[in-house]
Amino acid sequence: MSLFKPEAVLFDLDGTLVDTADDLGAALNFVLTQHGLPAVAASDYRPVASHGAKGLLELGFGNAISQYDFASLRQQFLQYYADNLAVHSQTLPGIDQLLQQLQANNIRWGIVTNKPYKLAAALLRQMPQLSQCQVLLGGDSLQQRKPSPIPLLVAAHQLKIPSRQCWYLGDAQRDIEAANRANMLSVLAAYGYIASNDQPESWQAAVTIQHPSELLMALNQR
Repeated sequence: MSLFKPEAVLFDLDGTLVDTADDLGAALNFVLTQHGLPAVAASDYRPVASHGAKGLLELGFGNAISQYDFASLRQQFLQYYADNLAVHSQTLPGIDQLLQQLQANNIRWGIVTNKPYKLAAALLRQMPQLSQCQVLLGGDSLQQRKPSPIPLLVAAHQLKIPSRQCWYLGDAQRDIEAANRANMLSVLAAYGYIASNDQPESWQAAVTIQHPSELLMALNQR
């Protein structure tokens, strides 16, 4: 893999840096149970975990979701999740080594996620491996969120690095679209939460990786 050496690497959070699916799934199943509905299996909720509360609630409630007050469901989901944020969550295999290499090479790194800022920041506080994160933007940090390129551009500005000198790594179509529109090198984390009916080959990622070690090797070749 031949890539330019970045001055900064920005990451999506869920499914890219941290495996949060089981904690998100637990929040979904709590809400479903509260309404007398059957739980969703991990094999079904994992591919949807990147789509947050909205995507997971739509999965669990299906067409019946229109019969409920969605704002209330979302609040129940987020409250349970906030109270049980890192019961199962952990960094994905190879991420700790990749972040260590970035720091060893003086490459700055940060996180741009659509997860609410308060939840993202709380999760980072529970994960010492992520303590060196130099910029964090959540889905409610700005008026815009991914797939808008604005959060990525703001993060690069805060790091004082031109966007064209950044990589952005994510596992969803909105991540790749945002990176391309921000003039960053878009890297698709194919190891993340990608559903069987997704078409990642059409997302126009500049680079696709199956494991974080592939980026680690690319950095070591610089």
